[in-house]
Amino acid sequence: MTAVRTEATSSERRGRPLARRRLPRLLVAGLFFFGPALAFALGERAVEIENRKLPEFPSLSKGWDFIPEAESWAVAHLPLRQHAVRGNVTLSEGVFGQPPSYNTGKKPTYPHVVEGRDGWLYFGDDVIEACGPRWSVAETLERTRRLAETVRRSGRRFVLTVAPDKTTAHPDELPGRFLGQRCLERRKQEFWTALQRADLPGYVDLRGPLERLRRETGAPTYWRTDSHWNERSCGLYGATLARALDPKLERGTRLVKVGQAPRVGDLGPMLGTPREETIDRWSLVRQGVRRTGQDDTQLPTSFTTVNASTGAPLYKPRTLLVGDSFTRNSLPWVTPYFADLTYLRSDASAKAGPEYVAEKVAGSETVVFEMVERYFVGGHGEMLEEETLAAIERALRS
Repeated sequence: MTAVRTEATSSERRGRPLARRRLPRLLVAGLFFFGPALAFALGERAVEIENRKLPEFPSLSKGWDFIPEAESWAVAHLPLRQHAVRGNVTLSEGVFGQPPSYNTGKKPTYPHVVEGRDGWLYFGDDVIEACGPRWSVAETLERTRRLAETVRRSGRRFVLTVAPDKTTAHPDELPGRFLGQRCLERRKQEFWTALQRADLPGYVDLRGPLERLRRETGAPTYWRTDSHWNERSCGLYGATLARALDPKLERGTRLVKVGQAPRVGDLGPMLGTPREETIDRWSLVRQGVRRTGQDDTQLPTSFTTVNASTGAPLYKPRTLLVGDSFTRNSLPWVTPYFADLTYLRSDASAKAGPEYVAEKVAGSETVVFEMVERYFVGGHGEMLEEETLAAIERALRS
């Protein structure tokens, strides 16, 4: 009995170090597999970390495409995902000296954020759109011309403008070398040359005024940690549109610096490391202008603002302003120029349908269309889809 007990005791002693070695591994594995589920049970939810809405669950009608799309949906909705992204970025930058790039499963893509000099960050979609375009530059501009001429033939006024990419407005802060650099530069050059030659109806240049503002002030026109232009450039955007519609709208108008404030840009969170910078705050002052009505019932797709004025003049025709996030961020510096302005998201056809967009166009007297450069370069724009263009044509013929 004694010998047996001694042998059992010896086996237990040999097994204990092995169990102690296995326990941390089991804990790590359990945390990996069950941590998100536990976090969900405790109330943790996935958050938007890429300046985009979380994807919806794919339809089974997509066939075999359902599988990769369901996988992407599951990853995007994983609780604690933002912390995993942050850890991945930290590891990649520590080991390789650059942020991670990601794959779609079908073809390689590019980093979501390009890290430039002196803390400057650039939106990776500038590169993605340029290096994997859907339409040729010629086709994109031809679709734009079709939209412009459709609106103008109906007796309505049409204004078109392009918000330059940050990689175009501030190329000097880009890194010396980065993935996709050649196709980005080549495609941008092709687009701006073709745009100048196209002589599109109603085109209003924003790139030139932004470059002049930067030369004259010596200050950036875009935020260092954000993909968009800054508040002073928002004011320039509003003033440029107003001048194109009616130069008299400049009367009684001032852009005033009102101080500074800390701000976290939209690009840092995409790296999992929010970055703060101190920004200049600017306010648009239009003497005697006050808002008298606003219809928010169709937010976030659309809303209407009505203004009255006892001083500075207002643009009176009913105006539809179609724009992306550049316009959305600039609305406080744009809406005070108009007596009756309806803002419509440029992706409204994907959210509410082409007929909804066509109805908004038909109900206006002036249409202003803004789209960011990267979408022209990449051939990506809901307003230029065949279904949307056809719906507008039908609505304006009736």
